[in-house]
Amino acid sequence: MDREILKKIVELEDKGEEFLIATVVKVKGSSPGKIGAKALITRDKKISGTIGGGRIEKMVIDMAPAIIDEGVSKTLKFSLTHSGEPVKKDEHLGNSFKTEMLCGGEVEIFFEVYKKPVKLCICGAGHIGQAISKLADFFGWQTLFIDTRKEFVEKIRKAGHPAILAKKYDQGFSKKFVDKNTAIVIVTHAHIGDMDCLIEALKTPAFYIGMIGSKAKVKMIFKKLKEKDIKIDDRVYAPVGLDLAGGSPQEIAFCIIAEILKIKNKKSGKHLRNKMTR
Repeated sequence: MDREILKKIVELEDKGEEFLIATVVKVKGSSPGKIGAKALITRDKKISGTIGGGRIEKMVIDMAPAIIDEGVSKTLKFSLTHSGEPVKKDEHLGNSFKTEMLCGGEVEIFFEVYKKPVKLCICGAGHIGQAISKLADFFGWQTLFIDTRKEFVEKIRKAGHPAILAKKYDQGFSKKFVDKNTAIVIVTHAHIGDMDCLIEALKTPAFYIGMIGSKAKVKMIFKKLKEKDIKIDDRVYAPVGLDLAGGSPQEIAFCIIAEILKIKNKKSGKHLRNKMTR
C-alpha cells in the first residue's frame, strides 16, 4: 500500500475519524484506473492516493460519505459509457453505474469502510452489566465499567475489562473515554446511582443514554430532574431496551444492545420479512 495512504490511516485512526479505502479490483477494456490502484477518502471528501482520476474518481469521492454512513464494505461496478444513471441492480455487486466517460471499458471498485468501534460505558457491574459486556465483546466494542463496589470492580478487571471504582457514581465518568461515539447504559445495583449517572451522562456527547427501571421509577426520576431544571433530551431511552425480553439478564442485555444498534445504525427495527415471500 502507498506510504501516503498508510500514513493517513494512522493519522485518522489516532483522531478517531472514519474513512474508506477504494481499490480497483477488476478492469475490463479501456480504463484510466489499473488493478490495485487505491485511494483513501474521508467523510469530508478529502482524498489520498488515486484510482485513476477523472469522472469515475469524482463519482467515488461523492459516494464516499454515504458509504461510510452505511458502514458496509461493498463492490460497485462502473461502466465507462455515456450517462450517469444507475443501469441495473446486481445482488453481489450492488449498484452498477454508467459514467460520463467514453473509454468503453468497465471497472469494479471495492470500498472498504473503516468505522470506529462503539464505546460502551456501563454504569453498574452486576449481572445485567456483565451480560451486556459479553455481547459488546462479540461486536468488538470498547467497554468501560463504573461501579462503587470494590469486589465487583476487581472481578471485572480480572475478566479483562477496564473499570472505574468510584466513591459515588457521579464521580466516575471518564471524559477521556466518553465521546460522541459512546453509548451509556445505566444499570446500577438497586438503582441507587441511576439518577446521578443520568445527570452526568446528559453532560456528555454520548449518542445514546439508556437507563433501566420500571415506567414508574423512570417517571419519578424524570420529574426530579425537571425540578432541577435539567433537560432530558432525545438521547435518553428509559426504560431501556427493545420490547423483546423474557426477564433474564441475558435477554435484557440483548434487548439493550439491539436498541443501541438500532440508534447507531439509524434503522427502524421493523421486520424485514416480505409478505410476498410467505
